[in-house]
Amino acid sequence: MANGGIIGPVVTITKSTGGNTVSKFTSPGTFTPGGTGTKLLDVLIVAGGGGGGMTRGAPSNNGVGGGGGGGVLFLQNVPNINPAPQSVTIGAGGAGKGSPTPTTNYGATGGPGSAGSNSVFGSYTANGGGYGGGRPTASPSPVDAGGPGGNGGGGTGFIGDPAGAGGASNQSDASGFPGSALANAGGAGGNGAAGRGGGGGGGAGAAGNDGTSPGIGGDGGVGVDKSPFFPGTPFGDGGFVGGGGGGGRYEPASTPAPQPSGGNGGGGNGGHNTGGQPGVSAILSTAGSANTGGGGGGGAQQGSPPASNSGVNGTFGSAGGSGVVMVTQVNRVVASGVWTMNDVYNEVKQGNWSNSF
Repeated sequence: MANGGIIGPVVTITKSTGGNTVSKFTSPGTFTPGGTGTKLLDVLIVAGGGGGGMTRGAPSNNGVGGGGGGGVLFLQNVPNINPAPQSVTIGAGGAGKGSPTPTTNYGATGGPGSAGSNSVFGSYTANGGGYGGGRPTASPSPVDAGGPGGNGGGGTGFIGDPAGAGGASNQSDASGFPGSALANAGGAGGNGAAGRGGGGGGGAGAAGNDGTSPGIGGDGGVGVDKSPFFPGTPFGDGGFVGGGGGGGRYEPASTPAPQPSGGNGGGGNGGHNTGGQPGVSAILSTAGSANTGGGGGGGAQQGSPPASNSGVNGTFGSAGGSGVVMVTQVNRVVASGVWTMNDVYNEVKQGNWSNSF
């Protein structure tokens, strides 16, 4: 046949007819599908990001880990039968270690941040981001690894060996949706006299970066952009979600240096030591952006200035950002039958075909 043979036996296909409906959740609620019969949903579930850690400071000064981005699940063509309402939970960001106020009184008690909370759509769960590692006491003491989470938290830098490891991702694919988990591990802290930077938190699109010499905190891993699947409804950081927090930087240089950056997707920046720069206040970590699942930035050691700080202690770690859930109800016709190869070619070319269920 000129146009190809018949495709058989009878199969079920789904064809887009346009007019999709997009819903955005930044707080708990219920998704209520419209219409009747089976509906197909594209769903993005983003958990809360982890909080950054804090170092105690002298005599073993170092940078500490950034929080991991919230775990991300991206599900396409989820069948919703009858259709049934689905409960939605939005995960909160984890707290950073330490208090951001007053900024001229840096704390002498360090430790890890807190993990982010899970976000849930129906029976599907995205895991909260792992906490950034911290250093709870002066040397000798344990060095904290980054915490496990949807995306792992960054590890703490250390003057000795080994430094804190990056936290692992514990986000798995949703049942029946291979490849739906978008998550990575956190970066490890640097080690050695000059290599005491904290690791960046893992992001949904890439692992967190390791701390490197001389004392450079690792950047947070980049998030992911799924905005084309949810048209006309802005969300995240320009569509990116799940960015990791930057690790804290230990480098008492005489001139300013780049601040460790959070991953695109709402990740907060890591703190930066300015103790060797007279009259320059600390460059502080920043929080993950709300409703992005971004991890919070990790803190750094900081000596005088400011004058009111007589010792060498740590700047705070920052909180992770809360999560978000996006849902597109795809207006598709479900049909069964036999199809010519020409029909199949035309539907694929127009982007109308989808997975059967």
